[in-house]
Amino acid sequence: MRHLFVLFFICCTFSTMFGQENKIKGLTLQNALEIGLKNHPEIQAAHANISGSKGRYWSGISLPQPEIVYDNQFISANQGLGNERTLSISQSFEFPSIYFLKGSKYSKAEEITNFQLKLIERNLTAKIKTAYYKVLAKQNQLKTAEENLLITEDFLKKSEIRQNVGEGTNLERLTAKVQFSEAQNTIGITKNELKTAFAELNYTLGYGNQIIDSITSLQDSLYFVDYSINMAQFNKIIEENNSQIKIAELNCEIAAVDKSLAKSTYMPKINLAYLSQTLDNKSGFHGFNVGVSVPLWFMFEQNGKIQEANANQSISENILQLTKNDISINLKISITDYENNLRQVKLYLEDILPQSEEIFRTASKSYEIGELTYLEYLQAKQTLNISKNNYNNAIFNYYQSIFKIEEIVGQNITNK
Repeated sequence: MRHLFVLFFICCTFSTMFGQENKIKGLTLQNALEIGLKNHPEIQAAHANISGSKGRYWSGISLPQPEIVYDNQFISANQGLGNERTLSISQSFEFPSIYFLKGSKYSKAEEITNFQLKLIERNLTAKIKTAYYKVLAKQNQLKTAEENLLITEDFLKKSEIRQNVGEGTNLERLTAKVQFSEAQNTIGITKNELKTAFAELNYTLGYGNQIIDSITSLQDSLYFVDYSINMAQFNKIIEENNSQIKIAELNCEIAAVDKSLAKSTYMPKINLAYLSQTLDNKSGFHGFNVGVSVPLWFMFEQNGKIQEANANQSISENILQLTKNDISINLKISITDYENNLRQVKLYLEDILPQSEEIFRTASKSYEIGELTYLEYLQAKQTLNISKNNYNNAIFNYYQSIFKIEEIVGQNITNK
């Protein structure tokens, strides 16, 4: 029995120690989106806000609490309790139309929380995609750096051999050694940048700890797809899909309801009461009364509320127009950014990369047979490495601009 207890304790200890290392392996972009849109604290807070708005709806349209009063009068020392006892129940409420207006206001406020959730989802989707593709870009840079390290290491060995047999110079060997050291340093820097990219991806997925690390292989790859985006295809749908515009429109509608509510303050409040009396121990006396409030000081309170509501409605209308203008200019800027990045990617794919690779192949063969010096070969190698890294950055910027457009427009482009 004692041994079983010890075994159980060891199992629990190891499960606690290693439970925190529950790494996610083989992560696809779609998996990342599903995890982030479910797990991130912002999403969870937005769902809680929706639940709270539903509660605010019911509390906002509820009636005031009824008042129950028991009254016992004319109690003398030698008569005991009561010559006159009264039980009354009263209920006050605002003019009925006000409750319909309040219901409309809180219903629109609930709609706003739903659009706020969609806004957070769009923003988070763009961040997750950007973080995921940034990891892919850094992995490609690391691959290029590792290839460069192998090349510099190979030619360092060859330069030492060439110097030993009298065919190479000491300058050539020293240059090869410097290039090899720089290649090693570049790998170290790129690995750290890759770790940072993984940390950013973990953060966008809502994890506080490092659940996804550099050991994990992402299942997607960074390759070029021309999505043929243009401004005209979004002009009609942006106002239907963009949550910021929807929120601003709903705020305008709420301001209009608030204006109607302010005008409704001229309507009287109503109070209904029912009472039952007992006189000298004789029951059966009943009463009923109706009271209304008179807005006697309307020139102060009511007029002030209406003036404030008019100002708020004007403010909300201007904010709506400002929101539309901001989104329109941001979309134009993002489309322009996309077009520039698309041009860069095509330039590298169709022109610069093929030429750089051909230059390096030719230089390698010429260097092998002694037609080129190491410095000339080095220049060709550097040209190819720079081209590969620039293309990698260009394609990452290309997708980043698409993700920004997706966020503004409110619909997916890359994974329809």
